[in-house]
Amino acid sequence: MLTLGSRMLGPRARRWALAIAGRPTYGVRMTTVAAGQKTGRVLVVILLAQFIIVVDSTFMNVSLSTLVADFDTTVTGIQNAITLYTLVMAAFMIAGAKVGDIIGRKRAFVIGLTVYSVGTTTTALSPSLGVFILGWSILEGLGAAMMLPAMMSLIVSNFPAGPARAKAYAGFAAIAGIAAGIGPIIGGLFTSYLSWRLAFASELLVALYIFTQLKIIKDAPFLGRKPRFDWTGFILSSAGLITVVLGIVMASAYGLFVSRVDVEVFGQVVLTAGQISPTVILVSIGLLVLIVFILVERSRDRHHRDTLLDLSLFSIRAVSSGTSVQLLQYLVLTGSIFALSLYVQMELNYSAIQSGLTLLPLSLAVLLSAAVSGRIFSRRFAPRSVILAGFAIIVLGAATMGLLARDATSGTQFILGLALVGFGAGTIASQNQNLIMSSVKPQRSNETSGVINTAQNIGASLGTSLAGALILSVFVLTATSLIDDSAAFTATEQSQLDSAVTEKAQIISDAQLSTAISEYPSDQQEAMIEINAEARQTSLTVVYAGLALAGLLGFGAALRLPRTPPLASTSTRAGSPAKKNED
Repeated sequence: MLTLGSRMLGPRARRWALAIAGRPTYGVRMTTVAAGQKTGRVLVVILLAQFIIVVDSTFMNVSLSTLVADFDTTVTGIQNAITLYTLVMAAFMIAGAKVGDIIGRKRAFVIGLTVYSVGTTTTALSPSLGVFILGWSILEGLGAAMMLPAMMSLIVSNFPAGPARAKAYAGFAAIAGIAAGIGPIIGGLFTSYLSWRLAFASELLVALYIFTQLKIIKDAPFLGRKPRFDWTGFILSSAGLITVVLGIVMASAYGLFVSRVDVEVFGQVVLTAGQISPTVILVSIGLLVLIVFILVERSRDRHHRDTLLDLSLFSIRAVSSGTSVQLLQYLVLTGSIFALSLYVQMELNYSAIQSGLTLLPLSLAVLLSAAVSGRIFSRRFAPRSVILAGFAIIVLGAATMGLLARDATSGTQFILGLALVGFGAGTIASQNQNLIMSSVKPQRSNETSGVINTAQNIGASLGTSLAGALILSVFVLTATSLIDDSAAFTATEQSQLDSAVTEKAQIISDAQLSTAISEYPSDQQEAMIEINAEARQTSLTVVYAGLALAGLLGFGAALRLPRTPPLASTSTRAGSPAKKNED
């Protein structure tokens, strides 16, 4: 009778009936296992996409000297390429999120992956710095700007609310920190034993694998009326962000506050040496444009018109404070990696693999802390407390790096400082994104992801560009001061050397300097090499002091995070964090 009746029941009622009758429900278990395997594969695909995007921002730092030689360019040229990659992502991330709302998140992911694949292929084959920047900085950056917001929404559609989704969020955030941390190792291995070009070619192989797995990913439909694209907001936000970061990038060539050399535009001098730096002008203009963007978006919202960004998101404390945390965390992490990579290659004459191995303590610390924080801390401690602890560790690590830089003669002397910075960054990464995403409703996940990733990439851009700018600015000030105090040069020679250092400031190795000054008397050669080395060491010390200050700012931002229970406990109540914080 039960068997006959169960045929007329729905699948769920039939399983209940079988269970009450004491009959085994193997089908239920097999379905659950199969579903778990499928979501596991989906997570692998999403994490692979996240990995190749983030690793791109750090794995060429250890190849600076190789890229400079291959493209016959300068460190500043390669630094700009690294910075522009994250800048393009930052400038177009919010627009990429909105496009995903309009055309569909899975379709946006596929389009982004296609553009990214074309970009990484172009980069691998690039014959010049210009083509390298086109493929890496622009095409890969644009592809990533489409992919990243969509990926966060695809987590929502492929993982049920509760522990499964919380673990997916945690994995997504942790893999970003891990990729940034181990990027230098990957770059060092490829550059030293194969070729940096094959590093980008390997990304294409990963992308091709992701293409083969697209069928298992369930799309994340936009709930409600599909918005129209806000072109005004897009132009204003992109222009503002690009202008701000480009202004900071130009500090390497011209100075942070006062221009070291004449500024020319189309052959015409617009600012002379000694006047205000173009950095100050461009950053001020960019901030004004962003203020206009905010005012325009508020006006459009009041008139019930579609906006590029729902500014009400920032009324949620987890979002407003969490984005600041994300920005400052990546500023310190990428700044630390770039500054030390530059130092060991130019000061200690390390190869790419030696530079990568020098950064190994940071990489291992990120891996360890992401695992420990995700599995242990999230069960016992509130995310706010964990993030505060992470920034405290970062500040301690950056300060240690600054102290060690003054007299360092080997990369091994930075082990403690690097381990502390890496452990702090991994600890923050395991908590922050999960906290932010659990604080908003699922239908706002795409837009929120765009905000998070914009902050992350602005931080990465600022980390590299500010580190480079500060290094050169301090280098010039220190070098010119040492030249003026040196008895090896006459007053005329001091004036000439001061002008040369100021106008053509570049961080170069002692070997490169020796070649350039081979015609000088031996005593002057020795003096210039000593000045070059001391100025570099002083620059690194000051940079890490600045990064420690950025860590303190991050600690201040984390103080504003909401006091929530541990993420592992809140994740079991589907939707509760979102409702609590959004209300």
